[in-house]
Amino acid sequence: MNRSVANVSRGENGDAATLSDVTDKSAILNRLEAAIWVFDVDESRVVWANQAALAVWDAPDLEELQARNLKADMSPSVSQRVKQFQADFIEHDASFSEVWTLYPQGVPKSLRVRYVGIELDDGRMAMLCEGHDEVVEQPETIRSSDALLHTQLMISLHHENGEALYLNPAARAAFDAPNAHLHSRFVRKRDFDKLLKALRTDGQTSIITKVATTKGERWHEVTARTCHDPVSGVPSIHVSETDVSDLKEAEARAKSQAYTDPLTGLPNRIHLPILHQQMTAQAEADGDIVGVFFIDLDQFKAINDTLGHSHGDTMLIRVAKRLRAICEGTDKVVRLGGDEFLLLATVPEDDPQQLCNIAGKILEALSLPVRHDGRKLSVTPSIGIARWPQDGETAQELMKNADLAMYQAKAAGRNRFRHFDARMKQDQETELETLTDIREGLKRADFVAYYQPRVDLATNRIVAVEALARWNHPKRGLIMPDAFIGLCEKTGLINDLGLLILRDALKQQKSWRSQGIEIFVSVNVSQRQLSSFDFAEQVQDALQEFGCDSSGLELEMTETLLVEGDKTVHQNLKALRKLGVKIAIDDFGTGYSNFSRLNDMAADCVKIDRSLIRDLPRSEPIVKMMIAMCKLMKVSIVAEGIENAELEAKVRDLGCDEIQGFYCAKPMTATNMTEHLQGDMGVEPPSRSTK
Repeated sequence: MNRSVANVSRGENGDAATLSDVTDKSAILNRLEAAIWVFDVDESRVVWANQAALAVWDAPDLEELQARNLKADMSPSVSQRVKQFQADFIEHDASFSEVWTLYPQGVPKSLRVRYVGIELDDGRMAMLCEGHDEVVEQPETIRSSDALLHTQLMISLHHENGEALYLNPAARAAFDAPNAHLHSRFVRKRDFDKLLKALRTDGQTSIITKVATTKGERWHEVTARTCHDPVSGVPSIHVSETDVSDLKEAEARAKSQAYTDPLTGLPNRIHLPILHQQMTAQAEADGDIVGVFFIDLDQFKAINDTLGHSHGDTMLIRVAKRLRAICEGTDKVVRLGGDEFLLLATVPEDDPQQLCNIAGKILEALSLPVRHDGRKLSVTPSIGIARWPQDGETAQELMKNADLAMYQAKAAGRNRFRHFDARMKQDQETELETLTDIREGLKRADFVAYYQPRVDLATNRIVAVEALARWNHPKRGLIMPDAFIGLCEKTGLINDLGLLILRDALKQQKSWRSQGIEIFVSVNVSQRQLSSFDFAEQVQDALQEFGCDSSGLELEMTETLLVEGDKTVHQNLKALRKLGVKIAIDDFGTGYSNFSRLNDMAADCVKIDRSLIRDLPRSEPIVKMMIAMCKLMKVSIVAEGIENAELEAKVRDLGCDEIQGFYCAKPMTATNMTEHLQGDMGVEPPSRSTK
């Protein structure tokens, strides 16, 4: 390639000078005041220098200077810069003039150096350097020039139309082409337009944008301001850039982690509003509706606690996988937390029946039988459905309404789905009002114990009474437990209510004892109570307060606690047994009916659920088996729900020990129960069987 390097270095025929051309004219060049030397870029050595250059480099002669390895003291930035010069000499016939600081013998010396390309005799491209003393340069100027050379900050100067005027080494390395237009860096044209608009308005701006570099697409923080070219004086744009790709990638990872459930890999609750906005925007454009399916796994806690959390996690992963398989198109699945999931599906507005079809697929897909200890357990879904936009606009409103519908599905027997309707919200508002009333009622002690007797079939005498909660509402009168127990369980108020009824029953037991009536008292407890770390201590305190014998107290719990009970539950049961309190299993036969666990709990009494008793004689084989097992374990057997003489005769023949139900007596106030007990007095109550 032909190039003009300097008059002194041109060959006789006008072609590019070579090192031989220069050395042939060495006598002339040695007489010049300007320092001229030839630098071999590849070897980082000076291969020729005139006398002025030898003085600049503080070299006694050319041989000594040629022997120096300048690469040893060359910074990476300088090495990169001279490589850029070499490439531009070859590709663009370029020349450069910059202030450089040399370090001959370790002493800094600043010169303005003009660089042009020169071919070595072997054809490689070297650099012809022409240096002039810059006696007028101030230290600040010299240092700023050196800083531009070494900094990793990409600095460039552009004509106001974007044409490149200057790139420092870092910018030159990043964008390769020294004359490329500014707009060519921007991957997104709108970002460049945005930058120009801000410069016209404010004179300066800063944006983070994707740019095309020699390393591929990167994220840069680009700061630009308007200025003038110090050489030509034309309006210009000064640009400085920092590579923030690592930061953006870290932000993206953090965002992904923040929006993703770590167990299942599904989007999480935080991601839901974004998914909702995307899906509803598309649905609105297409004239569709979005169905929001709130999915809760029935009895998952029981399985999780029984089989272990690792097994529970595996099941949740399987649920997530099966829900994904149901999705079509833009459908999404979200894990809200625990065993709650949300599925968002788009369906045609004129075919809402598809929502039912999807719900049916969910019910079918999530029938997950689990085998454990030779038994098959199942987790089923309860599903609530809300529709956008009919049932709500925001993600939060739709999720809330779908949740309400899901609870209706649970109340209807689980493993089913329900659609949201406005009445559910009204019911919720009523529930909130009731909850407020319950809290106030607990403070006023409006809740009292009613008592229902248990009769021994061998003696036909009352041997125990069960304390049942009733609510004496100041305006609504007597309220039965079905209206408030579930809400108390749901909100945790059952702990306060349960303790209140326990204390009321023990206080009444003390009163009866003072009247000569010795009677066994049975009180219901909930899982929430047994899951409280101090429950056994509360029972002990109440027994001591009223001076009651622990052997005269029985605590009833449902058999689901045999499976759902956690470590705290079993610790409380152990402490209660140590106190001498009796344990009864209520509603036995409606759940897992695990006799081995019944034996582990050392239960004293089993109350066969009224549904089995009511279903006699069809349920007789099951009832017979239960009675046989209980007798084998020496556990007292109570038949619940005895409402007539016929049922009483059947359970007597089957071998039950006691009966309870309307046939004996309905629940009654303490005063009425006292009269009832007094009428039954005359026979000493038999001792309770214990294990």
